Amino acid sequence: MELRKTFDEVPDLKIVYVIPDNQWNDKSTRFVESFGMRDRILFAVDPGSQAVDQLGVRREDPEAIEEGVPHPATFLIDRGGVVRFADVREDFHVWVDSEFLREALDAIP
Repeated sequence: MELRKTFDEVPDLKIVYVIPDNQWNDKSTRFVESFGMRDRILFAVDPGSQAVDQLGVRREDPEAIEEGVPHPATFLIDRGGVVRFADVREDFHVWVDSEFLREALDAIP
């Protein structure tokens, strides 16, 4: 698995999924636990989508099914809290390419 390899190569790497409170359920945690990555992949529930608003990724005119769901976004934040990479998508079916993301990760000092 590509993610496991990256975790092996970057021992202090953590992934934090910011999830609107209306999308949170225990299936997400069980999925991460099934891969033995609970200490590396974390979930932050975003009550009232406050983080979504601060990051500017709230959908302006969501369809009913998208209410409270932000634009899919990927941020790489270094150890000092500086955003080193940001990618925001309109379509939640299309995500940033993993090789491109790995290159951005490798470029962080």
